Amino acid sequence: MPAVTDRLSETSHRLCLASPVFFPTYGGSLLRFKSYLPGLIQRGLDVRVYTGTPHNKEMSAEEARQWDSYPVGEFMPLSTVDDVPVHRVRLPDTKGKARTGIFNDRMLEFCDTPEYRPDVIQMVGPLKPRSIPLLKQLRERGIRTLYAVTVAPPKPAKRKWYSRSQRREVELFEQLDCIVTNNEPLKTFVREMGIRTRVEVIPNGIDLTRFRPAENPGETQALRQSLGISATDIMITTVGGVMPRKGSDLLIEAWATLAQAYPNTHLVLVGPRKDIDQPGLKLFRRRLESLIKQSGAPERVHFTGLIDNVDTLARASDIFVLPSEREGMPNSVLEAMASRVPVIITPFTGLSSDLGTAGTHYLLSERTAPALSEHLKKLLDSVEYRTTLARSGYDWVSNTLGLDKSLDRYAGLYHELASNRG
Repeated sequence: MPAVTDRLSETSHRLCLASPVFFPTYGGSLLRFKSYLPGLIQRGLDVRVYTGTPHNKEMSAEEARQWDSYPVGEFMPLSTVDDVPVHRVRLPDTKGKARTGIFNDRMLEFCDTPEYRPDVIQMVGPLKPRSIPLLKQLRERGIRTLYAVTVAPPKPAKRKWYSRSQRREVELFEQLDCIVTNNEPLKTFVREMGIRTRVEVIPNGIDLTRFRPAENPGETQALRQSLGISATDIMITTVGGVMPRKGSDLLIEAWATLAQAYPNTHLVLVGPRKDIDQPGLKLFRRRLESLIKQSGAPERVHFTGLIDNVDTLARASDIFVLPSEREGMPNSVLEAMASRVPVIITPFTGLSSDLGTAGTHYLLSERTAPALSEHLKKLLDSVEYRTTLARSGYDWVSNTLGLDKSLDRYAGLYHELASNRG
């Protein structure tokens, strides 16, 4: 298969970004593709979004009032996100076949409307084997399809179940025209499954005009003060859903062992409270509460929930930590580096050299609370070390992972596929 070209066509092609949920619903990959929309338009693509509604527990009160008034399966009035038209269909508050069936049926209806009909569909979010018929029908219509694999999958619990599931996954992915991964380990995973579909590796791009170092302390003073964090305090931050996979408990435990020795440290967890939203995480939530209480400084642990100004928060931080179990190319790490903040990560499934070199551009810790604590201590004890590590991470991201490079690759791929429709 030919490689993605960086020379973009001047011809405008229609691109549809399709996902069961989209902004304002939270999701790392959703927010990343949302940030790509303006740049893709600039690169000669006519972009639209096709999406559904989230489950009720994921809706805000305002969204529930607005969306609940529409019957299941009905398209809502056209809206926009960053000047891109968003076609949203009301989905049922259920899991499984009914929800997927409505989403798929309405996607075909959308694609059969002449003024909307896309040349290429970029799928984001969950893609299940029950969508095999959808992909086949899109191919019959001459519409090219891609899927973005953004995070390493969990290890299977049962080998027999995995074997059956893998066969269906292979059948699903081989209906696609291309799979995009954001690093080489994810490409290797796709190939090891036996999938023969074309795979392109396009690293995540970071908007270096939005995520940048603070120009002066006053730029982040208001945000820190809103959290009760002074200019002389140390702000340790993590970004992502509060849940076991992200290692929220490990970070809290690591910080708790240092809280008394370093009374000027604050821990800030940014992201949705999955431990509260999901009934199955009740014991996990109790563990978090116990660890925070044992720290002796519960007032210095801050849960922000979802926020719009994550770029300002990144600039306001002194240390960033991501003790995740599985990732793809974690944007939160790249955003911290671009903000010139020193980073500690754990060796998650999906880690690649695209993030730089451990010990030079970031610190790599074992995924245990004691190990995280030791690495935090190294940074807390030396302003010079924090500054050196932060500068190295910043240089790596700014030189290799700027947004324009990723946008050129994605746009080139979309134009190529659209020009070669069957």
